[in-house]
Amino acid sequence: MEHLRRQTVRMIDPESGYDDPDEGNRAEEAVIIISNKINPRAKPTRNYLNDNASEIILKALYELDQCRPDNPVEFFAYYLMKHNPKHNN
Repeated sequence: MEHLRRQTVRMIDPESGYDDPDEGNRAEEAVIIISNKINPRAKPTRNYLNDNASEIILKALYELDQCRPDNPVEFFAYYLMKHNPKHNN
C-alpha cells in the first residue's frame, strides 16, 4: 500500500502553489480523505472503474477481438448489455 501512496504523491501537480511540495501533497491527501468521508460513494475514477466496469469491459474487448464483427461498436454495446451482472437478462 505504501508503494501505491508514493505513486499517488508523485502524480500530484508540482505547480499546486505550495512552496513545500510535501506540504501540498499532505493537503491534497487530506482533502481526498475528507471528501470521501462526506460522500462515501466518492472514489477515485480508477478505483470506481476497477470495482464496477473493468472486468466486463475487458471480456467484451476480448470477444470483440475474437469475433471481429462488421459493426464492432454495436457488437460491443450488445455484449455489455447482455452480460451486465447488475441487470436481469
